[in-house]
Amino acid sequence: MKQLMFLSIIALLVVTIPFSYNQLNAEHGSLVVSDQQNHFSLTQNKNQMSITTEAEHELSHEDIVSVMDQFMDQLVQETAEDYRVLNYDTMEQLKESFSDFASSHVTDQFVDYYYEEQNDGLYIIPTATPPWFIDGVDYEKVEVEQGHYLIKQNNETEFDGEYTIVIELQLKDGGQPYIMDIQYE
Repeated sequence: MKQLMFLSIIALLVVTIPFSYNQLNAEHGSLVVSDQQNHFSLTQNKNQMSITTEAEHELSHEDIVSVMDQFMDQLVQETAEDYRVLNYDTMEQLKESFSDFASSHVTDQFVDYYYEEQNDGLYIIPTATPPWFIDGVDYEKVEVEQGHYLIKQNNETEFDGEYTIVIELQLKDGGQPYIMDIQYE
């Protein structure tokens, strides 16, 4: 009965979904049907069957620039003359504002360095911004696994001198880039 249901679902997928190739992995009971837009995976485990859909997306230059600009725009908060942050009262509030595009590991690393919380609010520590990804400078992009990338860029600025920034990005559902880690060499 389970095999008949499994074969019926496969036949339905094959008939209703335009695809360029099928790959049947009999050892694991998996069928992958792909087209240029979507990736469908049908897996039969011992006692369960599941269907997942995931949009294929490759990390573009625009994605990298967008998420790095978004992070820096959020890191450099508007302040009063005394450096008190206007839009957030606590470190926790500011850190939470990064959650859609950066891991807490990255957020903590930068916010803890550039901000301090006092009894009357949150203050930015006046200093220069960190060495950062520079749009227009060549970089290496390596996909270490599907949807997981390392970006490496060598830069030189008058203020920072020579530095290499290594950014680990992962694509979230919907193809949105998410900063997993930032390191300097």
